[in-house]
Amino acid sequence: MLRNTLQSFGLAIQNIRANLFHTFLSVLGIIIGVAALVATFSLIDGLEKFAREQIATQTSVNAIVVETQTDKFINNLSVRKDTFQVIDYERYARFRANAPLVTRASLHNSFNREIKVIGRDSAIGAMIQCIAERPPNDTILTHGQLFSATSFIGREPVAVINTQLAKLIAGQEDLNTALGQSFSALGHTLRIIGVVKDKKKESPPMAFIPISLLSNQDLHRSPPSLLFEVAKTEEVTVLKTQIETWLKQEYGEQSKDFAIHSQDFWIDQTAKGFLIFRIIMGLIIGLSVLVGGVGVMNVLLISVNERTAEIGLRKAVGAKKGDIRRLFLAESITVSAFGSLVGLLLGAGFAMAAIPIIRFFADVPFSAVLTWNTFFIIASVAIIIGIIFGTYPAIKAARLDPVEALRRE
Repeated sequence: MLRNTLQSFGLAIQNIRANLFHTFLSVLGIIIGVAALVATFSLIDGLEKFAREQIATQTSVNAIVVETQTDKFINNLSVRKDTFQVIDYERYARFRANAPLVTRASLHNSFNREIKVIGRDSAIGAMIQCIAERPPNDTILTHGQLFSATSFIGREPVAVINTQLAKLIAGQEDLNTALGQSFSALGHTLRIIGVVKDKKKESPPMAFIPISLLSNQDLHRSPPSLLFEVAKTEEVTVLKTQIETWLKQEYGEQSKDFAIHSQDFWIDQTAKGFLIFRIIMGLIIGLSVLVGGVGVMNVLLISVNERTAEIGLRKAVGAKKGDIRRLFLAESITVSAFGSLVGLLLGAGFAMAAIPIIRFFADVPFSAVLTWNTFFIIASVAIIIGIIFGTYPAIKAARLDPVEALRRE
């Protein structure tokens, strides 16, 4: 069986080589369709990769965010709740101490306020960032010191400010003169202990203070967000369960006031969106592949008519119907595979040529991606098209009467 099948494919390749140009024109539809499929799928895969990278750069895939839901829907309108729960520093510290999976955490909110430097009459507009732990590792200290562990636990009225705010406080003098000065904000008099470098040139004046200083009223005015990050992506689900259990223990039925978000959800949604887009484009472009399949069937029907005597001779010397069907099915699959291979090369070339054009107009580090899934799809298309559109010509050839076939010649 295997030997006969290999012989059938060998004869099919010989027939294609003998009529190469005619075969190429006949499978032009498959070539165009497969080329379009390859180019489209590789560009979509590249777009999905770019989207994943952008999501990952905005925030870690291993991060979980807990936010207070301050609004509810009534009669399709979003209205603010009369009462809702918030996460304060004490609860945060308790969970943080009993969460070994957590590699990085923060509890933070912000206020845009006027601050008044003690000893001055004028006010300065600044963003006040309330935090529960030291600033991120990429924060660069230029003067003074950062918060100590006791700054948060002991509710010390201290502040670390950025360069922009330090310049407004110190004027044209050395920024060291800002250290030790005090300003009033959020009902506290805060002493400046450090200055950090601005992360952006356009950064607004900013002050970091311990969130433990905020009153319950301040927390409800601007509910803080809680962020946890783990080392491994597979630990996200475990930490989610722990957070849900902790919220129920701390708040009971009012734990519904909180929403838990993680980036794996957004990545899954993005992947589903691209999958739908990929299916839709595949169905649309698949129409041209079907047209190409009709061309393959037409080539084989012509081949049956032209090779009637050959079929009759094969049957006269002992070839069975199965052998004839196998021969023409092998030729159909081979022709389809030939068209698919040419289409694959053209599609890949088009995708590579499109990359610099996309980069030029969009100014993004975009690249096409050729995956094994694409090669598998193309191979499947070649086999399926070959079988579907080669079956009828193969059956027609197998049904020829050997005597009538030889008589035609």
